[in-house]
Formats: sequence, structure tokens, C-alpha cells
Amino acid sequence: MSHSDVPSDRRREDRREASHASKRAEILAAARRVFARDGAKGLTIRAVATEAGYVPGAVYFYFHSKAAILSELAVSELTGLTKQLKATSSRDAAERAAAAAEAFATAHAIFNMDFDSQGVNPGSERVLSLFQTVSEPLELSGLPPEQAQARALGLSSAAIGLATLARMGKLDKLGVTAAATLREVAHCLKDAPERKEATG
Repeated sequence: MSHSDVPSDRRREDRREASHASKRAEILAAARRVFARDGAKGLTIRAVATEAGYVPGAVYFYFHSKAAILSELAVSELTGLTKQLKATSSRDAAERAAAAAEAFATAHAIFNMDFDSQGVNPGSERVLSLFQTVSEPLELSGLPPEQAQARALGLSSAAIGLATLARMGKLDKLGVTAAATLREVAHCLKDAPERKEATG
């Protein structure tokens, strides 16, 4: 079907949708800059609007609240990071965990937000997907699902905690590095025998 065969109403609707998506993307890009510069507390509708060159009322047309913007940012970051990690050639669990650790630590304020009245984080499925991607080199497929999930979460949690400690300067005082610690954690998790009792 050629462009001229598409009804004019449909073409107008397509243009409206493309314009809407483009403006949402502009606002999210501005929000990402504000978040990187000022953190979650500094990310307000007014700050995002100023950064994007809009009036605050215009931002509300695309996002009904600050939480909606943070939610979208979290989902976007998690999706992008998961794709990036899946594309990496590294088969080393510690390297992969280290690659994700900084993003986890930076985004912890996003993950702690109450995204809606039910307390459901719309990025939770993507968090799980990212945990699984980070832990793929551990080769946990032979374990019972609950043990594999617990080990995947253990590696990801260690990565988050180490990145946070490194940012606070605590690892230097302890005389260890995040990379060396992650290698030890990954080694232990990969080589630990299957436990017969339930992990729950």
C-alpha cells in the first residue's frame, strides 16, 4: 500500500502518535539529565519542564506525576542495560555483575520509589530479567529454580552493595576492591553444590 492509498485520517493519527512519542522521549531525556545531575529529590515536574524547554503543564500532558517519570526511566534503563549485557561477549560472571553494579547503585533511588497506590514497581519484571542476565555465566540451569533464583539474586545484591560501598569510599578503608570481591562471590556461587533442603 503506497502513502497515497492510506486514508488521510489514518495519516493524521500516525503523525499525532509520532509527535506524542517524540515529545515523551524529549521529556524523558530531560528527566534523565536532571536525575543524573540532581538525584531523585531534585527531579521535579518543574525541573524537568525547564530542562526540556516546556511549561510544567505541558509535561503533565505526557506524565501525570514525578513517579510516572521515574517509573518510565527505571524501565528504560533496565531494558537498555539488559540488552547491553546480553550483547557482551564476556562469559565471566564477575565482569557482568560489575558492569551492572554501577547502574544498580545509581538507580537505587528509583527502585525505592512507590510507583503507584498498589506499591507495584512496573520495572520489577525487568529487574528480574536483569538479575538473570547478570547471572547467566554462573551456569545455574542445572539447579532447582528456587536455588538458581536465590544465587542470581545473591550475585546481583552483592554487586549493588559493593558499588554503593565503593561510592562511599568504604572499600578503600577495608583494603579490598569490588572486582576482587565479586570474583570471589561469583566463584563461590558457581561452584557451590546443590543444596537438598529448600531455600525458602
